[in-house]
Amino acid sequence: MTKKNYSFEKVNTIGRAEIKAALKVLKSGVLSDFLASPSGNMFGGKKVIEFENAIKKKFGVKYALTFNSWTSGLIAAVGATDINPGDEVICTPWTMSATAISILHWSAIPVFADIDPLTYNLDIASVKKLINKRTKAIISVDIFGRSAQQDELYKLAKKKI
Repeated sequence: MTKKNYSFEKVNTIGRAEIKAALKVLKSGVLSDFLASPSGNMFGGKKVIEFENAIKKKFGVKYALTFNSWTSGLIAAVGATDINPGDEVICTPWTMSATAISILHWSAIPVFADIDPLTYNLDIASVKKLINKRTKAIISVDIFGRSAQQDELYKLAKKKI
């Protein structure tokens, strides 16, 4: 195996505009304003709705949903893929438990692929070996600021799943 140098330049993506916006929300005392009842705020308060509208505009999509945590987001994302009980979803073991939990929530089976020892992301060769007739999806996780091989995983999924 050829050793690669994976050094990363530290970048601060939080500027004055982000700090100002966060302070405005913090000073208001209202972080989301979600109310778990049929009311005007059932789907979030003013800032949540503004954020979702900005996302819809930026990406040119009809819908955008925010969640209270990425665990909730993962559960919803897996559910949106039409996963059924007993289906298998290939994922990485090198992540927080929410990845496997999001699969188990739908009574599907997480199947752990090996990781690349240099990047800690999914190893494509390992994923290939694990795909079978019960495989319905692959969940990759970007680790330590290093993106997973999304293009290769997408091509593999389109071809084999």
